[in-house]
Amino acid sequence: MKKIILIAICAAMVSTGAFAQTVDEVIEKNIAAMGGKEKLNSLKSAKMEGNMEVQGMQIPITMVMMHKKGIRSDFTLQGMTGSQVVTDKGGWMFMPFQGQQKPEPTPAEEVKASQADLDLAGPLVDYKAKGHQVTLLGEEDMDGTQVFKLKVNTKEGVVITYYVDAETGYIIKSSTKKKIGEKETDSVVLMSNYKKTDGGYVFPYTIEQAAEGAGKLVVNITKLETNVPVDESMFVMPVK
Repeated sequence: MKKIILIAICAAMVSTGAFAQTVDEVIEKNIAAMGGKEKLNSLKSAKMEGNMEVQGMQIPITMVMMHKKGIRSDFTLQGMTGSQVVTDKGGWMFMPFQGQQKPEPTPAEEVKASQADLDLAGPLVDYKAKGHQVTLLGEEDMDGTQVFKLKVNTKEGVVITYYVDAETGYIIKSSTKKKIGEKETDSVVLMSNYKKTDGGYVFPYTIEQAAEGAGKLVVNITKLETNVPVDESMFVMPVK
């Protein structure tokens, strides 16, 4: 009996070691597909322009991202421009078409849950050094495409499941769970139409998102620039 238990333990240790190596292989394939580790770590800012489809409406959107500093999204609807900002220190939102009269601060718990988004290289690059944990959940068929499922537990407490195309290495789906206070939110994002920018970075140009209680929206990027100058004052909440 002791011998059987010992064999089982050894087998488990061997399989765990192989499994961990496979996790890193999947991550390395994704990083290579996105331009490589060195390239991703050199991404300091990005500016995207496009259209957001919501309930049959086409809404122009501009997003400016600065590595580990801030992300600002501006969208125009009914002749009014709304803004949503998250930074390394806080965040704010202004939605005039929803009746807001002035910008309002984002609750601290929501800001904390969004901090991983400020890492433009993504949580998979140097994930151990960043304090994240990654587990390989297995391989499955997703609408005819073989994908690897990677579960990421960020140091901020956010749980992300990535579906990595086994052939291309691209992430074609992500499922994110965030707990804000006593409430847990779940959002699913589909990513496709990957293209390489003039700067050599790779991005999905079509992003479809379905968030719990928020409906579905599709963003089609028409213009994308990388490592552009960014004035950090754009992340500061205006006083009105």
